[in-house]
Amino acid sequence: MDTPTLVGAAMGILIGLVILAIFTVIFRWLWNTTMPDVFGMKALTFWQALKILILAGILFGGHRAVIDAPQEITQEPAAAAAVPAK
Repeated sequence: MDTPTLVGAAMGILIGLVILAIFTVIFRWLWNTTMPDVFGMKALTFWQALKILILAGILFGGHRAVIDAPQEITQEPAAAAAVPAK
């Protein structure tokens, strides 16, 4: 690997970590302003919020790294669908 590739990869990882931290802070803020008042739950720390986001990603399968190949869509011809059944 050459130097520009390594710098690009490092920047990509750094940007990904910053975005993850921003999502975590937003999730923590939403949780701490809502859940303790409504349900009487404890406030979360940054690390607890990060763990919940990771767990939710695992359980609900969000943000897949591999995109499935498009499936072929089979449709009936319009004339066949318009013929009334006897």
